[in-house]
Amino acid sequence: MAIAISTTIRMITDQLGLLLTPIIICTDSYLLYECLVKLGTTKEKRLMIDIMAIRQSYKRRELTKIRWINGQDNLADAMTKGTPNKALERFINTNQLDIRVEG
Repeated sequence: MAIAISTTIRMITDQLGLLLTPIIICTDSYLLYECLVKLGTTKEKRLMIDIMAIRQSYKRRELTKIRWINGQDNLADAMTKGTPNKALERFINTNQLDIRVEG
């Protein structure tokens, strides 16, 4: 998804003479993050294809950075998990978001 959006934005910014928009990938999967950053491998078949595609995009400079987000700070968990963390609730109550990021 990020690559499709990045390609579209790049075409627009090139035509308008604007600066390139950096694409930063964030994940809450520490295994995926370590495989990408430390060039590790995994035996999980569901991640192998993603890792190869992301590495290829990073090599082509389509991606700027890869970051890991602590699972307790991931707002998306409230929409994807049966027992979500409290990040979304904190965000709604305080209108602030604290995210611990590595990378």
